[in-house]
Formats: sequence, structure tokens, C-alpha cells
Amino acid sequence: MDSDDEDSTTPISYYGMHESRKRLEETGFHPSVTPMAPKEIEKAVIAYLNGQVKREPRKEFYESQRLRLGARNLRKNFNKTRGKGGDKGRDKGRGKGRDKGRIVLTQGPWFNTQNFTNAIVGKDSITHLSGILAVLQHAHAGPLILDEIFKDGHKSVMSLSMTSGRIFGLVGSNIKRWDFTAANYIANPPSSVMVVMVPRYTVGDIREAQEKYPLMIRPEDWHDERRRLEPEDHPDMYKIRSIEVEHVYFRWGNVWRETCQRAAGPYWASEDEVIDPRTDEAAIEWWKGNHRAINVMGSLKPLDKMWSANQLEGNGYKPHMMAYTLAVENLIKLMQELFNARAHIRVLHLHDVPFLDRRVLAIILRGLNLVTMVGIYNCPLIHFGDVIPILDLIHEINIQRRGQNMPEIQDFDFFPHFNKGMPYQHENAATYGLSWSPMPMDIAQRGFYAIILKAVMKSKAMGIGQLFSPTHAFMEYLTKVPNTPLGVYGFLDAIYRYLEVKKDDPTRTNLKLQAIYDLVKPIRLALNDHLADDWPKYYTKVMATTLLCCSSCGYETFEEFFPAGSKNRLPRHRRICGGCHLQRYLDEECDHWKMQKKRLIDKLCPDWKREAFNEDAPLFEDGAGLIRLKSTETERPLPQFPAFVVGGWLRISPYYEPLMRDNKIHFDSLAGLPSLEDVAMDLDTMQRWYSVVILALREDVFRRGIHELRNQYPTDNKKKGIPAYGSTRIDGGAPDHQDELQPKKGYDGKKCFYDQKAALKAAQWMTNRQW
Repeated sequence: MDSDDEDSTTPISYYGMHESRKRLEETGFHPSVTPMAPKEIEKAVIAYLNGQVKREPRKEFYESQRLRLGARNLRKNFNKTRGKGGDKGRDKGRGKGRDKGRIVLTQGPWFNTQNFTNAIVGKDSITHLSGILAVLQHAHAGPLILDEIFKDGHKSVMSLSMTSGRIFGLVGSNIKRWDFTAANYIANPPSSVMVVMVPRYTVGDIREAQEKYPLMIRPEDWHDERRRLEPEDHPDMYKIRSIEVEHVYFRWGNVWRETCQRAAGPYWASEDEVIDPRTDEAAIEWWKGNHRAINVMGSLKPLDKMWSANQLEGNGYKPHMMAYTLAVENLIKLMQELFNARAHIRVLHLHDVPFLDRRVLAIILRGLNLVTMVGIYNCPLIHFGDVIPILDLIHEINIQRRGQNMPEIQDFDFFPHFNKGMPYQHENAATYGLSWSPMPMDIAQRGFYAIILKAVMKSKAMGIGQLFSPTHAFMEYLTKVPNTPLGVYGFLDAIYRYLEVKKDDPTRTNLKLQAIYDLVKPIRLALNDHLADDWPKYYTKVMATTLLCCSSCGYETFEEFFPAGSKNRLPRHRRICGGCHLQRYLDEECDHWKMQKKRLIDKLCPDWKREAFNEDAPLFEDGAGLIRLKSTETERPLPQFPAFVVGGWLRISPYYEPLMRDNKIHFDSLAGLPSLEDVAMDLDTMQRWYSVVILALREDVFRRGIHELRNQYPTDNKKKGIPAYGSTRIDGGAPDHQDELQPKKGYDGKKCFYDQKAALKAAQWMTNRQW
């Protein structure tokens, strides 16, 4: 509550869970949230979750994947056959690296159409589309219209593209499209829009090159073939490069298996994980003393012509995963091209880009001075909590541009990485959305809404468009995260209602209290058991009476956004909000080799100031009663105890530690990073970045060594006392693989954050209670 509400004489009206629901049924949600009615949303949420919670058994999953991807290859081969006959030339101009035909735009994880191409078949004959086609084909108006459509975000692009196959082709061919795997343009017309995409391959797609270029197993042969085709900018380059590196990894695997000694046998079968003294010094130097990696390589059984860890072995109807070596190399090439094209790019869309974390994004955006709209979609290292440092980054960039009279970044379309969980049935399989692993409800639920609150206030103060628009990507993401059915909608509705209360409204106290009650409602629904008893004690005596200051970020807000017990169990200057806890948790997730990938980026940015604070984007002024920046001080002064005399007695004043942010627990800093120009032009910086390509090779070999051990020791060998290797690792011996396991939910009595099953159960229960 604001201080100017204290003089209100209006009595507090009765309000609780049922009154909150009744108000919502009568007035609906704020128009900035959604036009849907509460019951419509609940029905849609339950239907969606019912369709998501069922997983196939592992065997059936792989069989259905084989059939699905096999059918795709059959269609592709059929098109090639047709191209040799009556449809000659149909396949020309498909771009670099794969059969792109009509699949020219990424589809987005929120896009529910199962078969994209089928959705647009047969629509070209619709007469009313002729006008749209004519405008898009216009030499001057067409590019301008497409610029505006892409500026409105990915969902707007897909909505237009879905109208017909011809429009789909026009949209894709009239903007710059960069194929990350091929490190080259698919289309490079004179456009101010740049879309970076990562085409999806199957192992069968890559193996086509093995049939086309029947070379020996030696990596030198594939290297020479690649060098021969390189000047031609050949479309098979990525396939050949992928085959080449798999042979390189196997060769190094053989080298380290022989030089990393393990006299004690497989390392996980003994208590001795110390590096064997007979291990070659070159191996210790290469692995930088990483005893786990050395023991993995030394525990491998003798390898034949190729190891099973080569992803090109076995069934071709499975997704091909880009090697880390190639991903890092192509990230550098992407950044070099962005620098070269910086004078033309005004709209930038980044889809599924590997190794793109918030630091790499900061380097890119700081170097593109004309970009006014950025879209980030499902990039694996960009998580939900990154919305805050990215908004701060945009604020910092816009301040600099104002001083240079340059256009500001006005729109931000955002779909963080959505964690779907394991793709098949398993006792640990679950979709949490925010994370791969289960999280404590007390941290995740409070943190989820604390970050949303901060992001709303920052984006509103900055005038950033799209982020919380009901028709754009971030709202789609937020409402897909398993939670209470009306949680996100009701939370945003409460914020907007609070902000719109007028200072001269005689009922402002009741309006604000009701908004605050609805604001913290989704948090309390998940964590409190006695919500029916909120009136009168909680509503009139507890709610909105205590603001706590976070010693990590310096923001002050309601105690509901802090872990339980923060008010009573922690000193006032050592409390940390749920938002900071959640950001740290997401930063430290180690699934899919995330920590190793981030350490590679650490090497790329040696001057990164990990503990620094970013330039704080402002908060919307009218929301100061909900959240405010309490302090930006980071240096705690020495305590002082001034003495004074009262009635002849010496007294010492009590000392209260000042509230400040000297206890930062996450490292979202974007300070001390190289510039985009340095990455593209500075020889020392370029040399350092290319040296990281070699370090990425080491990670590729290490990870494949783990996969090989899983395949070599699939079951327990009780006779020799060697357990199955996969059972000894939290990831099941399959890091960054379709078979990677999720961690078990804890059994410490703490409630876990919603997965889709728990969210479905909550939605059914709350719908029945009309809460």
C-alpha cells in the first residue's frame, strides 16, 4: 500500500477467495491480460494438460519417432525423384545444408500444428489472398510490410505465413535467414530483418553424405573432402563436417583410452577415483587434471573400428545433435556476420541458437546499433529468470542510444527455454517448464511470480512493447508453465488493476487491498492450506503490512515473495527474495551439460565481472506500493555505536544494519564483456574464441566417453561386482541425449513445484471449488 492511502476513511470490505472469484466472473480479466472468461481458461487448461501428461513407454516412443522421421525421409526422397522428372528444378535454391523447400521458418514451441506443411496445403486457391500476395510482391511496399510483421514478433509472422503456401514462401524468401548449422545464409535479400534458425536434421540426413562420398574412416579423408567443397559453398558441408568430427572424437577416444590408465578397473566399481600414477602426463595436461574425465576414458573397454557413442551409428531415424565443436565455431561465424551486416539489421530473431546465453546476447545487442526489435525463442541457455538482466540490458543500451541520437530498442518478444522433460515414461519423467529438475515449491512459486512482477514494472516503465502482450510469445510461455489454472492471468490482472486505481477515488483502499489479495493469491494457493479463513485476520492485519528488502537484488516487496520464515528467522539485512533464489537455481542447473557449456563461454569472456550489478531498469512509478528499489549500495559500513548521557547515565544507541544489496547470490552480470567488433575484428579476441573450439572438442569427447560406458556396461555384473554405469549417474549416463534422466523428486517432506500432472490435479480441484 502507498502512504497516501493511510488517510482513507472508507471501511475495509469483506473479501476472500469466493469474493475474489465472484468479482472475476462478473468483470472478467483486464483487457491487457486476456479476453477469455475464467471458465473458458480453466476448461482450456484442463484440456491441454490432459493431452500432455501421458507419455509413451520408451520402446513405443522410439518406434513412433522412427516412423515419424522415416516418413519425413520418404517424402523428401519422393520430392527428389520428382525433381529429376517433370518437376525439374523444384529442389533448386533450397539453401545451404538441408532440404528446406517450404520449411523456411522456425515453428516455435507454442505452435500446436502437428504437421506444418499440411496446414497450408490447398490454401493457395483462396481468392481473397490474391490482394495480400499482390501487396507482398510489390517492390517497395512488400519489404516494408514484412519488416513490420517481423517487428511484431514470431507469432504474427506465423499467422501470416499460415494463410497459404505462396505467402509462406514469400515471407521466407524476402528476409535475411541465417542457417546456424551451415554458418551461411539460406536467403539474403536486401532486408532489415535477420532471422537466425537452427534446422533440424536426422541421423539419416547426415548419413546421406556417407553414401554420397564413400570415404575411408580416417578423419583426414573427410577433412580433405570438406576443404575441396568449401570454396563452392556446397550444401553438404555441414553433413561432411559432422561426419568428420565424429571420426575425430573416436580417434581421440582411442588415444585417451590407452593413455588414461585404470589398474583398479572401472572407476565407479571401486572406491578409488584417484588418477592412476601410470596415466600419461600428456593426458593429464589435456584434461587439465579432471580426474573424472580421465577415469571415464581409462575405464573404457577396448574400442574397435568405431564406438557406439558415435551418434551416426545405428538407426538413422533419430534426431541429430550438433557437435559442441561446430556449435562454438558457428557461433563465432554468426557474430562476425552480424557485425558485418550491422548497418542493415533493425529486426533480429534468434531461434534455438546453441551456446547463446545472456552474455553472448549482450555482446550482440550492444554491437547492433540499429536494432529496434529483438526476438529470442527457446534458446537452450536462456532461461525464464534471464528476462530481468535482458530488460536491464535494453535499458542500458537505450540510455546510450539516446545520447547518440540513435533509435532505441522498442520491442522485446521472448520465449525462454521451455523444459519439456524426458520424452517417454519413467518414474522421474515430468514437465516443469521452468526447469529440468524438480524445485522446492517455496522457492519456485514465490520466485516465479516475483520475477514476473519485476519484469512487468520494468517493461512498463521502459515502454517496451510485446513482452506482456496477450498475443505474443512470453505470455504463451508463462501460461504453459505448470501452475494454478488462473495463476498468471489473475496475477497480471491484479497488477493492472492496482496501477489503475486513481488517487482521488474514495474506494481506493478497498480496490488496492483486493488487488493485492489477488496478486498474492496464486502463491498462497500453492503454499497455504487455510485460505478459507483469510477474513478478517490475514486480510486486515497481515496482508500488505510488511515489506521485506532483498539483500541480493536490493528490491523491497511483500513478504509473500520471500521464502517462508524470512521475516522471523533471518536478520532484516540478510533476507533474499524468491526471485533471486530462482534465478540462482536456474543458473546452476547442470542438465544437458549446461554448466560445461557456460564454462566455455566463461573462457570467451575472461574480463567478465560476474559479481557486478547491471544498470537497473526503472520500475513503473505507480507500482511503488508493490515493489521498489530500496538500495543500490553494495559496501556495508562498519557498525557504529554512538554514546550519549541521560540523567548522568552513559547510554549506547542501538545499531541497526542498513538495508543494502551486499549479498548477491546469482551472477547475472553483463559487465566486462568483449564488444561485437572485438569478436569480429580483434585478432587476440578472435584467437581466444577459436581456442575455445578446441576446448569444446574436449567436452564432446568426454560426453561421448560417458555415453560409451553406458553402452558397454548396460546392466549389473554381479560376478565382477561392477554396477550398470548409467545407474551411478544422475543423468543415467546419457548427458545431453534423448535418454538423459531427470532427477527424482525429493523425499525430505518439502513440496515440489508443479509439474503437468500436479497442475492438472490442482486445476480440477480449484475448478470444483470455484477458487
